[in-house]
Amino acid sequence: MIFAATPDLRYYVSAGKGFETPTFNEVAYRASGGTGLNFTLKPSRSNNVEAGVKWRTAAGSAQRIEASAAVFQTATRDEIVTQTNVGGRSTFQNAGATRRQGIELASSLALPQNWLAQLSYTWLDARYRDAFLSCVASPCATPNVAVPAGNRIPGIARSALALEVGWRPAQGWRGGVEARYLSSVPVNDVNSDAAGSYVTTAAHVGYVLVAGKWRFITTARVDNLTGKKYAGSVIVNEGNGRYFEPAAGRTWLLSASGSYAF
Repeated sequence: MIFAATPDLRYYVSAGKGFETPTFNEVAYRASGGTGLNFTLKPSRSNNVEAGVKWRTAAGSAQRIEASAAVFQTATRDEIVTQTNVGGRSTFQNAGATRRQGIELASSLALPQNWLAQLSYTWLDARYRDAFLSCVASPCATPNVAVPAGNRIPGIARSALALEVGWRPAQGWRGGVEARYLSSVPVNDVNSDAAGSYVTTAAHVGYVLVAGKWRFITTARVDNLTGKKYAGSVIVNEGNGRYFEPAAGRTWLLSASGSYAF
C-alpha cells in the first residue's frame, strides 16, 4: 500500500508470506553419515512486513536530493541452518524460529557542476528465537551442542555503510571515490568466533564519448586501494575451525563498452 502525501513524498507499507523448500544441496547428505537423502528437512515459512518513506526535492531544484528510510521484520519458523560442515560436505537441519529486523537508510545529493554524493546504511539484527541442538563434527547421529535462544545467526553482518562521491558529466572525463564499512560477522551458531569488521576504499575514472548516435564509455577502477587484508566471506559452522575465506587484495579493472541509439 502506498500513500502519496505530496508529489514528492511517499509512504508505503507491505506485508507478505514466504515459503522456502530445501534445495537439492541441502538434502544431499545426512548428518549421521548414512546413505540417502535427508528427507527429515522441512521447508521454512516466514512472515514479512516493511514500512517506509521516500522523499525528493521538487523538480527543477538547484540541488537534487533523494532520501528513503525503511523498517522491516521477517519472522521465520523451521529455519534451515547448517548442521555440520566438514571437508566441503555440509548437512542441514531445521532450527525452529528466527527473527530478522532492521532499518535501511539511503540518500543521494546531486550538486551543481555534475557532482553526486550517495550514502546508504543498513542495520540488521538476525537472531535465533528458539534454542536447538547442533553438531561440531561429522558424522553426527545425535546433535549435542546447545545453541541458546538469542544467539546471532551466523554469516550475517549487523551493520553496513557505503559512501560514494563522484563527478559525472554526461560527456568527457568522470571519476569518483568510494568507501565501504562492514561490521563483524559471527561464523558459527554458538557465536564463539567472528570475522572482524573492516573498511575498504575504491576509486574509478572514465571517459564518455558521444559521436552522433554512438556512445562509448571506458572505465578504469581500483578496488581495495590500501590492499587491506580481511575475510571476504565465511564458512558457517566449519568443523575444523577454518571459517575465514580471505578477500582479494588490491584489484584493477579496465572496461570499455559502446551503444547505438536507433
